[in-house]
Amino acid sequence: MLYRKSPLEKSANFSDKDVATLSVISTALLTSPEPDQIGKKICIHFSRESILSDVPSTLPPRTTVVELEPLKELEPDFEAALRRVKQQGYTLALNHFLPGECDRKLVELADIVFVDVLEKDEDQLKSMLNELSGCNCLLAAKRVEDDAHFQLTKRLGFHLFQGFFFEKPVIVPGRKLPSNKITRLNIYRTLEKGDMDLEELTRNIESDVSISFRLLTFINSLAFGLRYKVSSIRHAILMLGWQQIKSWLWLVLLSDVMPSDKTSELPYLSSIRAKFLERASANHDSRDVAPDTLFLMGLFSLLEPMLDTPMRELVESLPLEEEVMAALCGERNVYSDWLEVAKCFETGDWARLDELTRTLHLDPIKVASSYCEALVWAKSLYEQPGAPL
Repeated sequence: MLYRKSPLEKSANFSDKDVATLSVISTALLTSPEPDQIGKKICIHFSRESILSDVPSTLPPRTTVVELEPLKELEPDFEAALRRVKQQGYTLALNHFLPGECDRKLVELADIVFVDVLEKDEDQLKSMLNELSGCNCLLAAKRVEDDAHFQLTKRLGFHLFQGFFFEKPVIVPGRKLPSNKITRLNIYRTLEKGDMDLEELTRNIESDVSISFRLLTFINSLAFGLRYKVSSIRHAILMLGWQQIKSWLWLVLLSDVMPSDKTSELPYLSSIRAKFLERASANHDSRDVAPDTLFLMGLFSLLEPMLDTPMRELVESLPLEEEVMAALCGERNVYSDWLEVAKCFETGDWARLDELTRTLHLDPIKVASSYCEALVWAKSLYEQPGAPL
C-alpha cells in the first residue's frame, strides 16, 4: 500500500512521513485481507519514528508486512524496536536495497529484501545479489515492467515480484478512513477491551491535546454541576466511570472520522440510537442482548451515509459480534428488530413499533421512557462545552 495525497498524483508527495504512514495505516484498518484469503498480506512503509512509537501494533501481525528504508548505521534503540516488531510476529521488509548503503545487521534482520530491477542488466543484478549472500531472506524484485525482466529475475533466484508487468496500482480513496493519529488508534484498541485499564486510557487521552481539552471542558460544564474544578484526565475518567467515558470516546472518534462535508445530524442521530438501545435493554434487564453491544450497533448504524461506503465493507473492521454485523447489513435477526425499534421512533411508525414491542416482549412504557432518556442525554452531551462535535 502506497501513500498518495490525491488521486491525480503519480508518486508520493508529502512533507511529513509519519502522517503519510498513519494515513496508509488508517486505510489498512478497513481494507485488511478477508479471513479466507490465507497468506495475503498488506505491505506498509513505516518511518523510523513510527516504529519507535510502536505504531505497527495497531495492525494484525499475521497480515502485515512492516517495510522500512535502508540505513547506513543501525542505532541500538532502533535495532531493539525492530527486534520487538519481529517478536510480535510481523514480517520485516527492507526496501530499495543498494550495496554499501545498508547496515549488514539490518539486512540480516529482514525477512524480505526488495531490489529495484528496473534498467539493470544481469551483471548488475548478480553483483547486488552477491551482497545478500548468506542472508536468510526472501528476495523481492521491484519494478518488474516486462516479461524479459521477469524471466531474468526468476532465473537469478528472486522469490517475489512486483511491478506494472503484473498489475497497476488501484487508487483507494481515503474518505472512509478513521483518524490518522496514533493516539486515536490506541484509544480505539483500548475501547475494545472488556474492562477499563485506567493507566493506559489516561496515558492515551493525555497524549492527545484535542481529546484532553474536550474531556476536561465537558466534565467541568454546567451539566455536571460540580462545586470544584476537575483538572486531571485521570480524575475526569474516574468521575465519568467506564461506561460513560466509553460512550463519550466512541462519539468523539465517530465525529472525527466523519468527512467535513457531512451534516452533524448524522452522528447526533447515531448517538440517540445508541443510547436508546442501550437504555431500553438495561431497563428491561434483557439477557438476550447486552446494552454495550446495542450501544455500538446504534452508534455505527449510520456509518454508510456518513462515509459513502457500503456497510459490508465497514463492518469487518468494527468491534462487533457476527449477528450485529449481519443486522447492520440488513439481515433479519434479533438485533435487526432492536434497530428497527429505534427507526420506528424516528419515523413515527407506531403500528410497526407495537408489533416489535410484542415480538421482543418489551414494555411500551419502558421503551418510550428509554427514548426520552436518550434524547435528553444526546441533547445535553452535544450542547455542552467539549461536545464530540
